[in-house]
Amino acid sequence: MSSKNGIIPSFSGILSNEEIHALTDCSSEGKYLMVSVFDLGKKKFLFHNDSFKNILGYSSEVMEKGGWEFWFQKIKPMELSGIRQLIESLISNPDCLNHIPPRNSYTYHIQDIFQKWYLIQHQVSLLIKSNNDLIISYLYNITHKERIEKVFSGFQLWSQNRNIEISNREREVLHLIGEGFSSKQIADKLYISIHTAISHRKHLIEKFAVKNTAQLIKEASKSDMI
Repeated sequence: MSSKNGIIPSFSGILSNEEIHALTDCSSEGKYLMVSVFDLGKKKFLFHNDSFKNILGYSSEVMEKGGWEFWFQKIKPMELSGIRQLIESLISNPDCLNHIPPRNSYTYHIQDIFQKWYLIQHQVSLLIKSNNDLIISYLYNITHKERIEKVFSGFQLWSQNRNIEISNREREVLHLIGEGFSSKQIADKLYISIHTAISHRKHLIEKFAVKNTAQLIKEASKSDMI
C-alpha cells in the first residue's frame, strides 16, 4: 500500500485537511523532529513524517509494515524496557497516560539503516477525536547535544535541576533512594514490582542527567528534592 506525505490513504479520512497540513508541514519546519500517528483502534500507523527517512533512512512504508515492533528492534537493548512498557501499556489501556506527568519524555538510542546510533528524546501524547484514539509521538534528534557534552565531559554539566519535573511516585522513590534503600527495598515499601522500582530509578537518573545513583542523590540534594 503506497502513501502520500507519509499518510496511509485508507485511513486519511480520519484526519482533516488542516490536521494533515500541520503534520506534513512539520517536516520542513522541524529538521530534527520526527512525528508519527498511531490509531489505537485499528492498531496501525496513520502517519510518519519525512524526517524518519531524512534522519534514519526508514521510509513510511517500512515503518507502517513493521509497526511498533520494528521500532523496538532498533532501540539499544539496555534502553528498551521503558519505552516498550509505555507504548504497550498505552495500546492496551490508553487511560494509563493520565498517570504520566505532562511533558514526560524518554531518552534512548536508535539505530539507522547504516547501524549508526542516534540519541532520541521521545514524547508521547494521546489524542481522542470522535471515535478515534490516536497516539502521537514526537521524537527529537538530540545526537548533537550528546556529542557536545562528550567533548566537554571534563566539565561538570549543570542541567537546571530546579526545573526538572518528576511525578509523585518518582518523588517517593527519590526520597527512599536518598535514604539509602535498594531497589528491592523500595519495591517492598511502595508495594510495587522490583522492575518498576528499577525503572523509576533509571528514569530519575535520566531526568537529572547523571550517570549513577550517587550523582543522582548529590544533584537532587542541590535542588532540595531530598
